[in-house]
Amino acid sequence: MKKTRLTYLLCSALLASALVPAACSISENREVTAERIARPAFMVERKLNTGAADFQLWERMHQRYAPANVYIEGDGHADAGTNYFSNPSPDNPVALHLASRDNAENLGYIARPCQFKDPQNADECAQAMWSNRRFSPEVIDSFNKALDDMKRRWNITEFNLIGYDGGANIVAALAASRDDVASIRTVAGTLTPSVSYDAKKDPLDADNITAYGIAPQLAKTPQHHFIGAGDEVAPAAGYHSFRQQMGESKCVRYTFVQDADHTRGWVEKWPELLKATVECEPEYVPVPLPPRPVSKDGPNK
Repeated sequence: MKKTRLTYLLCSALLASALVPAACSISENREVTAERIARPAFMVERKLNTGAADFQLWERMHQRYAPANVYIEGDGHADAGTNYFSNPSPDNPVALHLASRDNAENLGYIARPCQFKDPQNADECAQAMWSNRRFSPEVIDSFNKALDDMKRRWNITEFNLIGYDGGANIVAALAASRDDVASIRTVAGTLTPSVSYDAKKDPLDADNITAYGIAPQLAKTPQHHFIGAGDEVAPAAGYHSFRQQMGESKCVRYTFVQDADHTRGWVEKWPELLKATVECEPEYVPVPLPPRPVSKDGPNK
C-alpha cells in the first residue's frame, strides 16, 4: 500500500489547491479497488513498460515449467474523450474479479495500457493506446512482450488466455500470433466491433485487430465464449457474426449465461464456468467393418 498512500498524499495536496480533483479522486479510487480485489487472492502487483505501453499486472505464480491462466481486462473508459482528466481505468475491473476466483497454480492479470496509472504520470500515456488504437498492431505487440516477459521469468510452458469485454479481441489477436496459446475464453466479449461499438462516438482505426477480422485464423484454437443473456453491449449477435466469419471449426463452443449482463452476474458463476470444456472435437475416423465371413462353398453360397 506504500505507493498508493504516496499517491493519496499527492492527490490530497492537489485537491486542497483545487487543481485536479477529478484526476486524483477517480484514479486513486480505482487503484485502491484493484488492490482490494487482487491482494486477498495473493496476487502480487507488478508494473511493466514495454517501450510503447505501460501495464499494470497482478500475478500469483507457484509452479515453474507449467501453464498459466492469464486474464486481460476490458476497455474501461475507452470512450472518455479527449479531456485531459480522462482515465481509462474501469470502475469495475471484471477481469480482475474473475482472476481472483481462479484457483490455477499459475495466474496472471494484465490491465489494458494506461489503466490504473498514477495521476501524476497520466500525461505520459498516449491516449490512442486506450481509445481509437486499443487493438492496434503496436498494442498487440506490447501484449506479446508482456507475455514473453512473464514466460521468461516463470518458465511458463503455455497460456490459457481469458479476455473480458474488449479484452476478447486482445486474446484473439494473441492466439493468432503465438504458438504457445493452448486455449482462449471470452466473457461478454466484444468479438464483432460493428455490433458493440458506436462508430461515431467510439471510432476505431482501420488497422485495429479484432476477433471478427481474424476469425478464420482462430479456427484451430480451442475456445469457449460466454455470453450474458442480458448483455446489450456484447449480445449474442456479435458472437454469431464472429462464428459465421470463422467458417468450419471443431474447436469453438459457447455458453449462454442466464442472469448475466455485460458487467454483472459473472463473478459468482465463474468458478463453475471455468470447468466448461475448452477443446477441439476429435476428427471423425470411420471404424472399418469386420471382414465378411466367406462360406466354404464360396462367397455366393
